[in-house]
Amino acid sequence: MPATSPDRRSSLRLSGRTAGIAVAVALLVNLASCSSEEPEPEFLGVKRVTVAMHNDLPGISYSENYDRSGLDFLVFQHVEDELDVAFSDPVDVSSGDRVTQLLDHKADMTIASFSITAERMDLIDFVGPYLKTRQGFLVGPESTGVQRLSDLRGRRICTWQGTTSREALDHIRDTVDADPVVLTDASDCLEQLLDGQVQAISTDQAILYGFAGHYKKDRLRVVPDVTIGAPQYYGIGLQKGHRQDCRKLEDWLKRHVGTSTWIRDVETSLPVLTEADPSWISSHKPSATEIEARSCRDSVSP
Repeated sequence: MPATSPDRRSSLRLSGRTAGIAVAVALLVNLASCSSEEPEPEFLGVKRVTVAMHNDLPGISYSENYDRSGLDFLVFQHVEDELDVAFSDPVDVSSGDRVTQLLDHKADMTIASFSITAERMDLIDFVGPYLKTRQGFLVGPESTGVQRLSDLRGRRICTWQGTTSREALDHIRDTVDADPVVLTDASDCLEQLLDGQVQAISTDQAILYGFAGHYKKDRLRVVPDVTIGAPQYYGIGLQKGHRQDCRKLEDWLKRHVGTSTWIRDVETSLPVLTEADPSWISSHKPSATEIEARSCRDSVSP
């Protein structure tokens, strides 16, 4: 085998050095490219936000054939559009598990007709309200004579666990000699109303108008102008410890409730409510002051 000439050996060494330099440059460029990439955005301390919602409240938060609808779902979609962060598909939650699911980190945010109360504010943060309502009564076709609270005397009135409605019902037990029935969830109460086992359902009027609209053929109706208890303020529930993100949502919500989109969302989701109450905007739309008093706080601001 002939010996390699000095010029050939020099050429090979140069070629090897050139290739080594090229590899080193490529590695440096790759490292620089990686270090310049933007970190994945986070909200509430996570890169992908999980939102808990009801699935059995027509007009508010309803799921049928894997399609969600209702006012709460529209609020979720607006929040998703507003924030530069990834969201998972919503997960279901019962009324009784709304606080627990947040505390156990099974959800990062809850949009589920979630009334803001002092007790809940001790445990979690809220952004809201995005809707105001009062507790009322839903009756069936056999209760056409029910026009006043006193007309419910001796009736079985249903509500479900984990809501603020049970408290108000307990307060009227002696007043009208009614018989409160507390079941597991909304669908149980509705089934018993349709079967005639209870004569009324009592919870937030916004929820009741959603039932009345969805079950028109069953001639369910909300008793007009009959309410009990304190006003209910629906808020978005968050885990505590994320006040900066909480205030970002608060700023968005104050802008949102002042738009025609908020009006259109309520009209689309709860048409029976808006038809029954010509002044529904003044009674259901929260003010900026009401939002500031209840958002991102440990107690309601005076």
